Amino acid sequence: MNDFDHYSQKLHEFIHMRYMRTFFTLGMYYDIELIINDIRYKTHKSILHIASPLFRTKLDQYIRELEMYCEGIPDESVAKAFEFMYKGTVELRVEQVANIIKLADMWQMDGLKKYCYSYLEIVLRDNRQVFQKNVEIDNYLLNNFLKITKHKRFLNMSADTVKRLLSSDDLQVSSEEQVFEGLSQWVKHDWTNRKNDLYSLMKCVRFPLCSISFLLEEVTSLCCESVEGCKLLLDALKWHEIPQKRSTLPLMNSKSRIKDKQVLIINSWTVEIKAYNLRTKSWTDFATMNIPNIDFSTAIFKNNIFVFGGWNHEDSSLDKVYSIDLHTKSLKHLPPMKVKRYLTTAAVVDGRIFVMGGYNDTDALNTVEEYDYVKNCWKTVASMRSKRFGHASVVYKGDIYVFGGENNNKYLNSVEVFNTKRNQWKILSPMKRKRKFLAAVVVEDYIYCIGGSNSPIDNVERYDPESDTWTVAGNSLVKDFKQIAICHDRKIICFGGYYNRSIQEYDPANDQWRIISDMPDRHNHFSAHVVD
Repeated sequence: MNDFDHYSQKLHEFIHMRYMRTFFTLGMYYDIELIINDIRYKTHKSILHIASPLFRTKLDQYIRELEMYCEGIPDESVAKAFEFMYKGTVELRVEQVANIIKLADMWQMDGLKKYCYSYLEIVLRDNRQVFQKNVEIDNYLLNNFLKITKHKRFLNMSADTVKRLLSSDDLQVSSEEQVFEGLSQWVKHDWTNRKNDLYSLMKCVRFPLCSISFLLEEVTSLCCESVEGCKLLLDALKWHEIPQKRSTLPLMNSKSRIKDKQVLIINSWTVEIKAYNLRTKSWTDFATMNIPNIDFSTAIFKNNIFVFGGWNHEDSSLDKVYSIDLHTKSLKHLPPMKVKRYLTTAAVVDGRIFVMGGYNDTDALNTVEEYDYVKNCWKTVASMRSKRFGHASVVYKGDIYVFGGENNNKYLNSVEVFNTKRNQWKILSPMKRKRKFLAAVVVEDYIYCIGGSNSPIDNVERYDPESDTWTVAGNSLVKDFKQIAICHDRKIICFGGYYNRSIQEYDPANDQWRIISDMPDRHNHFSAHVVD
């Protein structure tokens, strides 16, 4: 049968069913009545015959009516089934689908049942997308509470949204006073319409975590606008002044929102993992792993630390890959990379893990590989513009930025960015200094490049991705390379280096560095990741 014959046949079928739909709509040429729950439905034998094998067994040439029992099935579901028989499609609502599927089962109408299931899949997918979008929005609001309270977007939020934020244990603040200050701004923005929400929102503030002086100086004026508010303030003061009364104060939530974040330091010589508590500035042993590699790169994703490549004590580069489960502290072998490499960097973007550049015993590399976590396999993506190893990389707004490194005895100040969605690399403005083994970290809307080079430097440069420009920031307190930097509470924490084991903190707000602690040992081949 040729294409024209196919077209003719489909056209004939289309016209035939179009006429049957017309007959159904106009009530023409009915040749059978279907009796369902004592209600008579006029229809056509040919349509019933096509719709279901059940009807085919019950119909014969002379029958004029057929009685079917559908106990518990609403009449609207029967009407929908008839509509589907004639049109092949039907408008559905979620609350109707269960009864229609039940009817389709009774009547052996597999087409209708599949249609209902397809509809439910679409509804669930759309609901999942909406739910995921809401989760992403909530996570952004929770993680950037101090930033959003400065904008009109926060002041125009609904009372329900504000209450959801203030109630959350995951609200990222450094003190409960900041929560109250945000609430105060929101209420005062439209006092007339919002004063009735004040008490319910104030119950979300954890006043036991506020100082007495703050309660008396800042909270009093707002609390005393209502009798309930005055009682809430009085209970908060009782919590502080009369500890034995705390069990009688049910509205006083004293649970801290500030989570103990830790930095896991992975030493690539011994593969010991130590944890540094950012609040207490104390160290604990986390785990020891049997990984024979050194100079590997790492990435953290889904409560696992992934270990990529490296080289062994026989001076040979490796393609091996491992994952370390942070819950069970167990080690798992994963499929090897396509290329052996060490002194690479790794980055995670939207659940995709990329390993970039490195050295393979004879030459610097510009190749990039992507690990598919779901399929547990590797693929090659677009290569960097420059070969490099000993470089640094960060993720900013879904793009991967790569800085410096070495290309076969030539130190680099070049910078490039990888658009993971387009699979494209782009050259950016170079750093002012050439750097190998530098540290790079994102703080709000800037990227900082710290130290580096075999001749150690204390120079720090700040990059603005929006304008593609560099400025010089305050020098760190030590000249070193092979440092690791992380961002915490809008500050940079810089760990160790080749020559020193000090932990430095940099505050961009005042462009000042200070030494806050020391590492237990000096490491010059390590990586770091922040975890809760």
